[in-house]
Amino acid sequence: MERAAIQGTQEPAAPAGQADPAGQAGGTAPEPGHAGLVNRIPVWLLAAAAYLALGVALWWHVWTGNPAATMVCACGDPSSFVWFLDWPAYAISHGHSLFLATTAHVPAGMNLLDNTSVLALGVALAPVTWLWGPIASLNVALTLAPALSALAAYVCLRRALGLSRFAAFLGGLLFGFSPFVMRNEAVNHLQVTFQALLPLIFWCGYELAVAQRGKWWRWGLALGVLTALQFFIGSETLTITAMTAGMALLAAIAAAVFRQDALSPGGVLARRLPFAVRGFALAGAVAAVLLGYPLWFALAGPQHIKGADWAFSATNGLLRVLLPLSQSAFQQLHLPQIGYLGPAGTLGAYLGIPAIAVLVVAVIAVRRPLAKLCAVMTLAAVWLSLGATHLPVPSGGEPRWLVLPWRALDHLPVLDKITPANFSAVAVWFVAVAAALLVDRVRPGPGGQPAPSGTWLRGALTRRAAGWAGVGAISAGLVLPWLFAWPLPFTTTAVAAPSWVTHQGASLPSGAVVLFYPFPSSYLDQALVWQARSGMRFSVVGGRGLVAGPDGTVDHGLTPGTPEGTMSGLTTSYSPHSYLALPPRPTPATASAFRSALRRWKVTAVVMTGGGRAPAYARQWLTTVLGTAPTPQNGAWVWDDVQKLIS
Repeated sequence: MERAAIQGTQEPAAPAGQADPAGQAGGTAPEPGHAGLVNRIPVWLLAAAAYLALGVALWWHVWTGNPAATMVCACGDPSSFVWFLDWPAYAISHGHSLFLATTAHVPAGMNLLDNTSVLALGVALAPVTWLWGPIASLNVALTLAPALSALAAYVCLRRALGLSRFAAFLGGLLFGFSPFVMRNEAVNHLQVTFQALLPLIFWCGYELAVAQRGKWWRWGLALGVLTALQFFIGSETLTITAMTAGMALLAAIAAAVFRQDALSPGGVLARRLPFAVRGFALAGAVAAVLLGYPLWFALAGPQHIKGADWAFSATNGLLRVLLPLSQSAFQQLHLPQIGYLGPAGTLGAYLGIPAIAVLVVAVIAVRRPLAKLCAVMTLAAVWLSLGATHLPVPSGGEPRWLVLPWRALDHLPVLDKITPANFSAVAVWFVAVAAALLVDRVRPGPGGQPAPSGTWLRGALTRRAAGWAGVGAISAGLVLPWLFAWPLPFTTTAVAAPSWVTHQGASLPSGAVVLFYPFPSSYLDQALVWQARSGMRFSVVGGRGLVAGPDGTVDHGLTPGTPEGTMSGLTTSYSPHSYLALPPRPTPATASAFRSALRRWKVTAVVMTGGGRAPAYARQWLTTVLGTAPTPQNGAWVWDDVQKLIS
């Protein structure tokens, strides 16, 4: 099982008196001056600088403007992530729970472990939030996410698999800046763009199951800690990674069983199982200890959600995986509702025919069994990403005769919360590993001995040229269509709060609860950004989080007939997979029910700022319910002392 990988991790030492080709100290003294200084810089640091430069280039408009007040849009999902990154800083400084947020979705709040709250990133970036605000934290996270993911892949490919620097750099570049990452960066989906722990989890698993270097307990401990950290970045990604790791281990065991000596006392399984079992058992124990209470909180704690988070989950289509298809007219129309106002790029599902060709050639040309495993796991991940329902072929889907295995898993607990399209993350990882393995295989090695004849020299030069041509073809065939899958740099806009928020809102008393129009359970959720930038000075009704409804199932605040759904319908017609009708004028029964909701929410002020589908109608609707007209205050229509008005 991957014997060549173990042998290939140790680079040959340089001959005496020559510089070490790996950049380590050889028999000669380092060069003086600037050249010697450059040679002493760790190569991983140069790789990190290159990846970071690319991350900054993606968000060039942010870093050449005001990073504390610039983002893609104060709407949709980006607003949610501003809020999510602000909550840990607020909770730490005010002694509140990190897991239950009560300043939105009043009065019950929302269970952050049932949401894409990226708590680990929010805690790590709390100093940035305290100093420069949550938008700055969001921009730091978005810039670092692809760079750190790429660097983690580079380190894994170099240290775990012993690949050359160029091969490892290419693998890191592909993993950190794939079309999947680009699409999710554009809409600020940090829970799937921050993939830095996935290569490290792979590294630990590889060491436990294959290489078995060092102490088993160190790798087991590291794997348990990484598992816990990933839970607090994205539990969905953790579930997908665990499923993939399980499938990979089963495939490796099945391959080992076919060896004649595999099951004998001295066979490969007998030799490796004790090390692997102890390490994985320790990892499970460590993860169980660290995640025992958080898992209970997510599955059975306050405001936990039963069942699926969405009625329809995003899926890939087979043609979307193979061809660089652009967003459809429908997808481009609704991209602003998700949270991106710039031009759209390639679908996040895209791997491309060149990637498939790389997998096939790697299986043939690379002697290491890992290349075959990469091909198998890419196929499995792509197959699962197709979801449980066929997409039409004209829409980039697949033929209806293709069996979809996700149908058997779609309704299982925990798995019903997964978005199948996010299996693209592990598909990208295995393509990146296969590409790095292939480049390492065809890349010409260091120069050989002096040529004994001109014929030998010509042959050697021809082989080197062919090798570098192969490297160039692999690199260009993958990097160019992946890295430029979206128009770059990303489009951004400056964010400013209305005058009412910066003046009257800044002087609200402690415990104030504001009902905003536009209502923040819709995609017009800029009120969440205003609240976060104010330091959570006031609470808000509604929000973009997932909360439990009366029966424990998910409530998005969009259900017609409910007070939250009514406010969302007054705000917008857009709802994922449906349409929100404009609510009719309030009847006495409707007005009474809405006033009861205002009492339950303990609303102190109703504030109408600019925007919304029908602001004049909404003002009349609220005037009827509250029994009095609003007063203009700094460009907003405001009802103060709401509890007194409805008493």
